[in-house]
Amino acid sequence: MTDQELKDLVASLAVKSEKLDAQMAKTDAKLDRLSEMYGGVSSNLGSAAEEFFFNTLTANPEVGGITFDRVTPNVMPATKTKQGEFDIVMVNGSSVAVIEVKYKVHPSDIEKTTQNLKRYREFYPEHKNYKLYGGIAGFSVPADAAHAAKAQGLFVLKRVGQVLKTDAKDMRAFQ
Repeated sequence: MTDQELKDLVASLAVKSEKLDAQMAKTDAKLDRLSEMYGGVSSNLGSAAEEFFFNTLTANPEVGGITFDRVTPNVMPATKTKQGEFDIVMVNGSSVAVIEVKYKVHPSDIEKTTQNLKRYREFYPEHKNYKLYGGIAGFSVPADAAHAAKAQGLFVLKRVGQVLKTDAKDMRAFQ
């Protein structure tokens, strides 16, 4: 290979490298947009599940035969050194129920939920003598996740049956 051929080869490789860098930058930008969109969808699904279970428990604040006086969504306690997040907290004069809500519950969510329960007492020492119950709620709760939750002493809430409210006041037959 002559010196000129070598120079031409290096020059062509440099041009190709620049083109590849530009393509990679475009690909990174597309991936960032997709990631943002996916995060938005995931967040929306989680918010929909939380709203559903909050509304349902507000309408009927009872779990396992225990009636609760307050149902509070998105409880976010914090101290100078730590912060927490509890999707739904239900309280009466002697009991607390802390519920972790997922769109779809996975077995790995169960351990996180039990760890989160332990943290509840750290944030709310005034409830130290209350019975503390934990639950997992989801639009989809596969059998293995439900079994894992029950094995840890958690209650399981899932969406089934009559979940529609129909407004047919202005309904009419079309020709």
